[in-house]
Amino acid sequence: MKLLQTLRSRKYLQRIILSFMLVVAMLAIASLFLNAAARDKVLSLQHEADRKLLTQINYNIENMNGIVKDLAVSLYNDEELIALKSGADYKQSILKIERLNRTVAASPYLHAAVFYNGKQNRFFSSLSHDMDTRALYGALEDYMASRADLPKLQLIPLDLDGENEGIDVFAFFIYDGPTLGSVNRNALILTVKPGWMLDNVKALNRVAERENDVLFVTDGDGQVLMAGERKLPPGLDIKKDLLGRMGSTDNAPDSFIHKQGEKEYKVTYLNKGLNNWQIISLQDYDDVLGSVRQMRWTEMAVTLSVALLALLLSVLISLRLYKPVGRLLMLVPHDGRGDSRAKDELSLIAENVTEMIGKLKGLEQERATQWNIAKVYHLRSLISLSDSMDEDAFLRIKEQYAIDITHPSPLRLAVVQLDDLQSLLLQPDSQTEALYYFAIANIGQELLQRGGSCEAADMKSGHLVFIASGNPGYLEMLDERFRELQETILRFYRVTFTVTLSDAFEDYRRLTKHYNLAMRHSNYRMIFGKGAVIQPDMIRRNEGNESFAIPKELERRLTEGLKSGDSEETEQAIRSWRGLLGEFSFDNMFSALLHLTMTLSHTLGEMNNNNLNPVSVNLQAINRRILEKETLDEIEGVLLDVVRDVFEQRRSGREDKNRLLVDTVKEMIEKHYADPDLNVQKIAEMLKMSAVYLGQVFKAQEGTTVVDQINATRLARAQQYLEQQHLTVAEIMEKVGFGNESYFYRLFKRRYGATPKEYRLKSAIDRST
Repeated sequence: MKLLQTLRSRKYLQRIILSFMLVVAMLAIASLFLNAAARDKVLSLQHEADRKLLTQINYNIENMNGIVKDLAVSLYNDEELIALKSGADYKQSILKIERLNRTVAASPYLHAAVFYNGKQNRFFSSLSHDMDTRALYGALEDYMASRADLPKLQLIPLDLDGENEGIDVFAFFIYDGPTLGSVNRNALILTVKPGWMLDNVKALNRVAERENDVLFVTDGDGQVLMAGERKLPPGLDIKKDLLGRMGSTDNAPDSFIHKQGEKEYKVTYLNKGLNNWQIISLQDYDDVLGSVRQMRWTEMAVTLSVALLALLLSVLISLRLYKPVGRLLMLVPHDGRGDSRAKDELSLIAENVTEMIGKLKGLEQERATQWNIAKVYHLRSLISLSDSMDEDAFLRIKEQYAIDITHPSPLRLAVVQLDDLQSLLLQPDSQTEALYYFAIANIGQELLQRGGSCEAADMKSGHLVFIASGNPGYLEMLDERFRELQETILRFYRVTFTVTLSDAFEDYRRLTKHYNLAMRHSNYRMIFGKGAVIQPDMIRRNEGNESFAIPKELERRLTEGLKSGDSEETEQAIRSWRGLLGEFSFDNMFSALLHLTMTLSHTLGEMNNNNLNPVSVNLQAINRRILEKETLDEIEGVLLDVVRDVFEQRRSGREDKNRLLVDTVKEMIEKHYADPDLNVQKIAEMLKMSAVYLGQVFKAQEGTTVVDQINATRLARAQQYLEQQHLTVAEIMEKVGFGNESYFYRLFKRRYGATPKEYRLKSAIDRST
């Protein structure tokens, strides 16, 4: 029972055993087909042998008939028989009987030679026959009298003694004219011994090894003319059972199966032979197919033996083949989960191996992640605290975490900062800062490691640091490699970044010093613009410039231009101011920039105090816009926009109109904030005006963009829904017009310092306390 349960659970073992059993089944089926083919072949050969035998018998009968015919014709026309045919004298006719005796004596198959003289109405015969002459003459006379159309030149079976025990002789008549009596009544009758023909049939049977066959000749009425030694089956009606089923083929042997009692016979016949006789052979069907059946039993015995042997061998071979699989199966843990989809043992083993490989890969990934985190941590420590790290600790960390910094070797450091980072983070569905820096680090290391060594570390403070080491020629070419990196990142990610390179240095302990210098120098993006590659030589003049004061003449030009309404002079003063700032150090540049905004603010204040139609300028918003800019060119653009707006307001007196426009926009936002498609373009279309102008007026008046106003309104409504209604965050987001969940979460957290779910939870706690 346990063995059967084990076998039932081993599906792969079952398949191996069934494969062997399939081979055995195929052999058995092939044996059946071969047996059927052999049966057909034996029947075909037997039919061919029967055809030859019956054809030979028919030929012998026809040959004997021809011999008798030739003998009869020759004898009938013999000169010695002329007197016997034409003479009317009985005594003279007696003298001619000797000719008949010689003829019978010379032929082995003649029974007697009888001549009938019509004139004398008397029979004359040879004396060698072994029966009563009167009986012979009487039988012939009766037969001649009973037939008006006496057959001529044909073998005619006769029962001479009238005891119905079979045919005694075959009579052969020859006479003049088409019928007896048409010319005269003379006739020559030769009687043939049937035993001669029977001996011939027996001889053929012996030659063909057919002694057990029932072979006989019958006429159209079913009367047996000749028969072999074997007796006909009891109860056989030849005319009804056999002749009625014979076909109409001429001189072509055919056969059929006849069932007589409990036995079956193969009946082979030659239809319409000589004198319309049928030559028939009856063979026991069991004897005919004896060899085939013997072969069938032999095949069955052999097949059964082979099947049993194959079964034993298949089990042994299957167990032998299955042994390695069984050993592997024992190593598979059985945790009883019951959710395995494996169809057999191999599938189960493969499933477990796949699962283990997945776990190993997960462990490897986790280990690699931890290893990378540790590596980045040590790189940051090296960059920030290199002066406090001794050489042994540096070498140990370098070897343990495979830090790609050649030591000893000249080093150079680069600080990478994304341009327009704030605007990138505010875009819906934008990638995070970390992903951008990850891409820059990976691609940058691949480019910078051509000819030297390189490591990159995200300092998590809005910048990325590269440390390159190698020969001096390689370090001098870093600016070209970084420009290639900028082009690659721009092509794939549509973002730009600024690179600040340090001087080359020899000792790794000076990494922190050059890192701090590079961070300071990165502020000069204000001068060189976005996407610049800043090198120390480019800023030495700025670093050495200690002046920070703005010439009084430049201040006067700016204030007088604003007060007088001279836009060209004012704009030129701003551009001169920007050119002057580009020569300052960063600290002095920032101070001068603050001085510029203060001068602009003071001047506008004086203008509004002394003007009946004051200009509407939100100086606080202007300062915020200036601080958001990353380059002097952008700051110059902001200042030029401000003064142009001042001049435009002064020329057109549009203060009230702009205020009204801003209030209208706010009202429209309050009414349509739930529309997810609400934007500057749609508001401008409703007001039939330019979207650019609308945005500029709104930002000039409010210090913020229309988009920011829309988002602020939506966030305020979302805050109310979170506090007052039991809606899901997704429903609230849809009600206030946000279509992007991550964008909504990012803006909400930036405004309220918590995610919507955290805010709702905090509000509920506050209300309950």
